[in-house]
Formats: sequence, C-alpha cells, structure tokens
Amino acid sequence: MNELQIDQYLNRIGSVRPRELSPGSLMVLTRDHLEHVPFEVLEMTEAHREPSLEPDALFEKIVSNRRGGYCFELNKLFYLLLEALGFSCYPVGVRVLMGRPEPRPISHRGILVAFGKEKWYCDVGFGGQGPKGILRLADNGVQTLAYESFRVLRDEDDSYVIVYLDGEQQTRMLKFRDEPWLDVDFALLNGYYGSHSRSPFIQKRILYLCQPEGWISLVGDTFTRFRCGETTARTVTDEESKALVTTQFGLHIPQWD
Repeated sequence: MNELQIDQYLNRIGSVRPRELSPGSLMVLTRDHLEHVPFEVLEMTEAHREPSLEPDALFEKIVSNRRGGYCFELNKLFYLLLEALGFSCYPVGVRVLMGRPEPRPISHRGILVAFGKEKWYCDVGFGGQGPKGILRLADNGVQTLAYESFRVLRDEDDSYVIVYLDGEQQTRMLKFRDEPWLDVDFALLNGYYGSHSRSPFIQKRILYLCQPEGWISLVGDTFTRFRCGETTARTVTDEESKALVTTQFGLHIPQWD
C-alpha cells in the first residue's frame, strides 16, 4: 500500500495518520473503520459473485467504490493498512463459536497486533456481536467496548477465547491460537464461504455497521438497532430493505439501478 493509498484509505474511514503506534491509536483506527465501513455480503447475494481477495481489487471495492465486505476482505485490507502504517501485526484463523457445541471449524479472519510483549486482538470484519474495538489478550478481566462487555480467556489447549457478557450470561464467541496464517489459507475459506450453496453468506442479505453508541444490522428481513444497551428490531419488506442499505449503511448497489 503506497502513501497515496494510505491517505485515501484513512479518508474513507474518517481517520488520520496516528502520531504514535500505540493501543490507543489502534483503537481509534479500529473504531473509525467499524463506524464507516459496513460488514456486508451483497456482492454474493446480489451479484452472485465470489469476492476477490487481491489487494488492488479490495482497495477498489472498499475505498474507491465505498463498499463494505466480509471478514476475509475487511480484515485483510485493514491488516495491509496497519502494516503500511508500521504496526507489528499478523492475521489469525478464528473459530466462530457463538455458544454452539465445539469444536467448530475455522471460518473467520482476525488480526493480532503486538506492542512489545503485549498483544491485542483486532477485528473490523465480524458481522455480529463480536468485539467493537480491540481486546488485550493478557487481560482476563471485563473489557467494555461501546456498551458491550467481553473477556479474553485461555483454554487448556493454549487457545484464546473471547467471551461475550450479557448480565450473568457468558457466551463463548471466538477462539483462536496465537499463530500467523497465510493468505493462501484464507483464499481456500473464501472459496467456500463466497460461493458454496451451504454458505450462510449467500443465503440472505447480512449487513452490520457500528455507531458511536451501538450498532445497526440488517439480516434477511429483520432490521435491528442496538443503542446504549437497548435493542429494538422490526421486520421490513424487500423495498424497505433496499432503502435501508442506502440510507442507513451508506451503500450504492449497481445491481439495483
């Protein structure tokens, strides 16, 4: 990623170059990204096309065309930005648990960022109730991000587990090892989740965008808003759904013209 592309990307997410490389500046970049670039799978549901993970194609889609993407797209391009800015980081393969019986297959791309001996989990591509910022791996206490709380625990197999806290209920959400993955590993997963008939991402529209006090989502025909700890949801028609994609998520979909 060259200097011009860095500036264009930062403009896309409403951010500026950090004065220093720190957890604080990483948090700002991550939140800016989450609030400006939505998780969305419309390339698959509307264009019926497997997303490209080539850097130039990702930049054109997300930055130049002001679209969103899903984890293999968003977390790859954001990783390239962090790397270009000088952060010490690498991608990891993540198991999405969501409280379901384990083991679960690896189906998600995350980012680990190191500051000396401390490491932080960073994720701008999770279309659900994942962490809305960065989480310190060495801290097993409660970490609150935009009115939602999480803990990072360590399993017996040395994997890290991100736990979502909802009152007294604790849900194991994400699990990963501190092991760098290669792009070819994610290319294989993208081939499955981007085109296979059993992939959840080609079955229905899924969009997710963070806001300063919560988030909004559109999953199938359900539009949900989470704000300051309160959740409201309503059913929408196909026409209303398309309007929300533009008015609430800020996207222009050529297939609908």
